Parts: sequence; C-alpha cells; structure tokens
Amino acid sequence: MKTHHHPNSQPGIQIRNLRGNQLGGVIFGCKPDTIEECFRKQLFGLPSIHYSYVKNVKPGLPLFLFNYSDRKLHGLFEAASSGQLSIDPYAWSDDGSLRTPFPAQVRFCTKTRYPPMRESQYKTVLGDNYYTQYYFYFELDHAQTKALISVFKSLGPANFKQVPPVSSERSLVTQRKVTSLPPTKGKASAVPDPKKVTANLKDTNPFSILSNTSGFVPDNWADSDAGNASVSENSHSDTDEKEVGEPVSDWEDLDENALQHQFSPHSNPDEVSQNSSYKTVCQGMELAECSHPVANPVNRERHNFEKDMLVNSHNEHIGAVSVDKIESEAHNNPGSIELQPERQTILKKLKDLCFLRQQAALSSQDCVDSSSDECVPEETQVKSNLSCDQFGATVEDSTPFEQYHGDYTELRQIIAKLTKRTRELEKKQNGSDQDILFLREVVKDSGRKVQQLEYLVDELQFKFDSSLSLLGSMCNNIGKPSIFLIGGYNGVTWLSSLDSFSPEKDIMVGLTPMGYARSYASAAPLDGHIFAFGGGDGMSWYNTVECYSSRNNEWMECPSLNRKKGSLAGISLNSKIYAIGGGDENETYSEVEMFDPYLGKWICSPSMLLPRFALAAAELNGVIYAAGGYDGNMYLKSAERYDPREGVWVQLPSMNTRRGCQALTVVGEALYAMGGYDGEKMVSSVEIYDPRLNAWRMGDPMSTPRGYAAAVNLDDSLFLIGGLRSKVQILDTVEVYSASSGWSVLGFGSIGKRSFASAIVM
Repeated sequence: MKTHHHPNSQPGIQIRNLRGNQLGGVIFGCKPDTIEECFRKQLFGLPSIHYSYVKNVKPGLPLFLFNYSDRKLHGLFEAASSGQLSIDPYAWSDDGSLRTPFPAQVRFCTKTRYPPMRESQYKTVLGDNYYTQYYFYFELDHAQTKALISVFKSLGPANFKQVPPVSSERSLVTQRKVTSLPPTKGKASAVPDPKKVTANLKDTNPFSILSNTSGFVPDNWADSDAGNASVSENSHSDTDEKEVGEPVSDWEDLDENALQHQFSPHSNPDEVSQNSSYKTVCQGMELAECSHPVANPVNRERHNFEKDMLVNSHNEHIGAVSVDKIESEAHNNPGSIELQPERQTILKKLKDLCFLRQQAALSSQDCVDSSSDECVPEETQVKSNLSCDQFGATVEDSTPFEQYHGDYTELRQIIAKLTKRTRELEKKQNGSDQDILFLREVVKDSGRKVQQLEYLVDELQFKFDSSLSLLGSMCNNIGKPSIFLIGGYNGVTWLSSLDSFSPEKDIMVGLTPMGYARSYASAAPLDGHIFAFGGGDGMSWYNTVECYSSRNNEWMECPSLNRKKGSLAGISLNSKIYAIGGGDENETYSEVEMFDPYLGKWICSPSMLLPRFALAAAELNGVIYAAGGYDGNMYLKSAERYDPREGVWVQLPSMNTRRGCQALTVVGEALYAMGGYDGEKMVSSVEIYDPRLNAWRMGDPMSTPRGYAAAVNLDDSLFLIGGLRSKVQILDTVEVYSASSGWSVLGFGSIGKRSFASAIVM
C-alpha cells in the first residue's frame, strides 16, 4: 500500500484507501475559522491526497465533521453530490484569490443536527481507526458508520421538535371541511423549501434534495419515527419489486431497546459493529417520494410539507390544507420575499382545483334541491359531495375528476421540469469550472508563446537593421580587411549570425548564418575559411564544428570535437586548429584537441598543466600561450605556453590579477591580457607579457570593466567589442587601443549589444 501524508497524521502514515463498496462514511475536517464557510457553502473538503477515497463518495453517503481545535465530532450530514476535485477552486483561502488547499470536496446537506460529540464518546467506535493516541483515519467502513450514527441518535437531536405521528395527521386532516386533491397512489409530492424557492435562480443550491440524481433519497430530515414510518409504508411495495443493490448509506432508525443493548456498559464495540442489523431507508425509493422538512419562519418550528400538502392512503379519508391558507401564509409571512414564477404557477393550480371542487359541490346541491322540497343540512351535502368525489360513484362527477387528474399531472410535470433545470444548472456549473481551469492554462501557454515570438521578432529586426544599410555594397566591404563577428547573445536572442564589421565606415554586413545558435564558442581562420566550434545556446553544449567559405558565402559541416564543451579557446597554427580547455559546467577540461585537415578528424594533443574554463589563448612566434580561466574551484592567475617543437606545456610567471573570460591579444612582440572576471567583479585592468623578459607588467586600464568581449588586432590596434560589464549589463561600445594614443571609446552605431561572441580578422 502506498504511503501518503494525512492532514491529521504524521508524515509516513498509511491511509486506509477503502474501496467503493467498503466505504460506509467519511469524516471531514474543519477549524473554528473554516467551519462557518463549510456550512455557508454546504461544502466539505480535504487535501488532495485524500481524493483516493473521497472520489468514492456518492450522494446519500453519511458524512461527519471533525473540529481539529476542540476534537469534537459534529453530525449528522449527508453527501449531496459525488466526491470531486475542486468543486469550489477557491474555498477556504484568505481572500478567494488563492487556490484552495482542500480540493478533495463534496457537497452536503444536514441530515439532523446533534450536539457535538466529545472524543471520549466516539473513540470507542473508532478504536480500530486510531493508529496513534491522537490521530485516526477519516475513512469509515459500514459497521463503524452505523455504530457512529447510533451514538449520535442516543444523544438526541439539538433544538428539534418531534413531528406528530401519521395517525394524528390523518385524524386532523379528516376533520377539515375543505375538499382535497385526488389521491396519487400513496406517493407524496416533493416540493422545494420556501427559503430556497424565493432565492434568485442563480443562487439556487444545485445540490439540494430536488437535484439528487443518484436514485437514493435521504431520510426524513426531521428523522422522526413518524416520518420514517410514512416513508416505509409508501415505499414498501416498491422495495419488494426492486433488485437490492449495494447500499450507498447506512442510515437507519434504531429503537431505544437496540440503542440500550448496543451501548450498554457491558457491550463489546466489536460485537456491536459485527452483530447489529442495519437496513437503509433509501433502498427502492424514488426522488419524488422524499419527505422534505420546511421551516416555518413565523414560529420557528419545523414541519413536514407532506403533512400540509397531502396525506392519503387507499382506504382512509382524504384531506388537504386550504389553498387560501397557503396563499395567506405566503403573502403575510414577515420573513418571506417575492415568490418565483414556478411557485406562483403551483399556487394558481391549487386555487383552480379548489374552485372546481366547490363548483362540483354546488352542482350536487342543486340536484338535491330540485328533486326534493326537504331542506338538507349543509354538512350532509358536503359529506355527500366528498363521498362522490372520493370514490367516483356518480356519472355526473366523472368529467370533473378527469379534469382534476389532468391538472395534478400538470403540477407533477412542472416539478419534473424544475428538477431537470436544477440538474442542468449543476452540469453547467461543473462545466464552467472546468472551462475556467482550461482557460487559465491557455492564458499561461499563450504568454509563453508571445514571449517566444517577441524574441524571434527582435532577432529578425536585429538582422534586418544590420544589413539594410549595406544592400548593394556587400562585396566591396568584404573585400577589404574586416572584422568577422560570430554568434553571441544580444540580451534577447542567442545568435547564429555571421557579420562583417568595417570600422572605417561603421557598417556591418550580415552574411549567411550558421546552422546553430552559437555562444561561448571559439573560432579560428585557416586557408581563407572560418572554423567555429563548440559553445552552446544557453541550454546545452555542442561538439559540432562548422566551416565558412568566404568565396561561396556558405557554411559546411565538419568533423565534430571528441567532447561537448564551451568557453574554450581556439588557435590556428601550422595549418592546424587547436581547441584548448573549456568545460560543460559539470567538469573543467585541461585537454587539447587538434584538427588536421589532411586527416579530416580531431586528434588528442598534449594537455595543459591545469584545467581551464573561460580561459584566453593567443599565438606568438609559433608558440601557443594560455592564461587565466577557472579550474573548478577558483579563478587563476597562472599562465603556460606550448611549443609544438617541444611537445610539452611549460609554466610561465603568474599574472598580478585573477582573470577569467578575459581577452588575450598580440600587439607587436607582446601579449595583452585585458579585463575579465576576478571571482567577485569585472575588472578593467590590463597586463602585458613580454616573452623576452618572461615577465608581466601592468598596462593602461580600459575605460570600462568588461568580460566576454570579442577582441582582435586590426592594423596594430586592439579592438574590444561589446561584452559584459556585470552579470546583467551587456555593452554596445567598442574600445580601441593603440600604442601611440592609448585607450579610446569609439561611437560605432552599427554594432549593437553583443556578448559571448567570437571575432577574427581576414
């Protein structure tokens, strides 16, 4: 069994996960600050982990409410809907704007309110559910549910007035001298609660008793012996004919002797749960046969609408409440509001039926007066008319009876339409909740797609602006010495572009882009071609290599590196290309790979003395120099060189400053290490290495600290293009250094923001 975290349990405790046919009842939880919302919304909820058994809740299943603060148990309640996820997605949140923390929800209606039960009273019944001294499972089997209901009933309901027995109802009704409605085969009409009828249609509770579609009907709301006896009498024949299926609820009325026997001081709780006989009142009943209690707003008493509307049997007298009395109560009730059209229609039909009854009585009286001169007492005439109406003995009354039956059928059709409408509203509400959730996901997804489109538009605009001013003059500009910028990042998009920049005219020409968006890569020229290798797109690293032909203005695929890597250095020497160091964020490399065009593959060359990520490298007088970088623990000051004639790397004097992602470029007979990151910030310092003295000295600092800049030597001048000033600020400036004038910032307008790019001169 899978382990879940229970809201009233400790981590790692297992829940019972009873199957649907084993689940007899469910306990839901609340606190003093949530119980009011539970009853106002007629909604119980638990955290999502409990949906494994809350989904098995069906309408009619007994429910209970546990208060975590005082550990009292409230009851009795009944499921008015199936267990679902997020019936109200924003219930029990601070201001209704957050998602509910208790999405395993079910609608409920109050069966009978009993005084809250102390833990000492219910702990004996739930003994098997306690897995620690204070924590218990919320899932109840049938035996536990029935035993718990019995304990509640032994306490006696709170603020409840007993409904008179059926026999007293009939005796009271038969004394009335008003005509009654025709009998309906022993079935009482289910009518809405006046408080709910007067509410606006959009506020109607879709989970009320009229909308119950499960085929099971709750017990009499008053839960009295009289009410249950009436239901049993009317539904007895139906339950005998229907097939007995699996019970949904464990409601039953236990007599006092059974209660005393089950919960006597000498009784065993296990024997109670195993030997008690239980029988559900809901079996075999139709929805329209529910006896719905109605609260009288005048005297605050609860009475059964069946009592006021219709009490009948096949062999007893028929009585009905006066229509005028119902109308007067509806208009004179101080707590009532305007009736809904359906209520008015029902009331009108009742008045019409009463009027037709009176007309039939007058017609019978006229017949008697015309046939005899004797004065017949009025009471005798009314009884005679009642007798004729009740048994259909006279031919003259047959036509009115058919009309009465038709009108009553129309009333039942109206009630059926109301029930159908309630079901439709429930379905629409569920559908609306699902649509809202779906639309929220669509909005989130649309936002992501819009952002991606914005990135694409910026990239296209960047390429368009870069090449628009140079249309028609590209060949002339490329023919002269130019700086080629490869890939990079402009603050919006990872670039796959190749651009030719002419500092003399401050123009940039867009050439055929690479097959990959390539940043943190390296590039090297060889025999009139540009080789771009390694790098990544901000999410993954490459081992791919591409070669650009300036003659054909196209890129070609080349043999791949032996390993995926980025932030590496690239050098061309002796018709070969060297890929030096780098890493993949998980590992930093000291390895060196060499590409031999004649062999057509990358082969291993002697490795450096230290692993270096984001290093800088340059070639001077047939020797490769590597400086700075990150070794996996710290940024480095050290430097080393490789002479292919010697075949080994040799350590050099260290720089004065730790540097990574710096630039290293040759000017004259010296190496210039410029800018970079020292482990805390970007620096603007410059250090110069003289191979003849084998020493570093400080040079003039740059105007702006920067790292990851593209650096080249063009006409004995150093060009540092773009780069990062901080982790978030991308530069669009170009600094130029010459031995005669030092550093200066030139106002080139065609470059734009760019970092992590490579640059070479051809």
